Amino acid sequence: MKASRYPLVPRVLHWLMAAIIIPAWTLGFVAGRILPASASGSRHLLLGVHREIASSIVILIVLRLAWRATHRPPVLPDCVPEDQRVAARALQCVMYLLMLTTPLTGWLMSSAYGKTVPVLWVGRLPALIGSSELAAPVIGVAHQFSAWALGVLMFGHIIAALLHRFGRRDSVLDMML
Repeated sequence: MKASRYPLVPRVLHWLMAAIIIPAWTLGFVAGRILPASASGSRHLLLGVHREIASSIVILIVLRLAWRATHRPPVLPDCVPEDQRVAARALQCVMYLLMLTTPLTGWLMSSAYGKTVPVLWVGRLPALIGSSELAAPVIGVAHQFSAWALGVLMFGHIIAALLHRFGRRDSVLDMML
């Protein structure tokens, strides 16, 4: 594979975000949907690791958005039809929004449950709101909804990248990475 002609900074941020979001999503899914409630020790451990790594996503997405605000995205090749260009940009905006709202709703939910949010085993984020038994489950639903939507779009993003690489054999994957 030839070296990418796109800048290193967005590619590194892209890979860091993927390296954190995919495991964080998987840990949240396993702890919340697969493990039985009786496995509370395992659930607690997985959710703790989920919080530790997912909290760093906010920092990475802010850095990525700052880069995007100051640098134009690469132009899609001419072989990509205009409707797909529009759809790609719209879905990219939605993914950025979900990559920001998912960890923020998780942070809000933890705050509403009276829990602190650790960051990569080196610090803690301050509570965004006070403890609230009424707000916590509602925020939890928003967190789960945004996480599911993000998971579906991430899966679609990966499938699209593979289709471009192996189906169309164009340079779109290089731009996505």
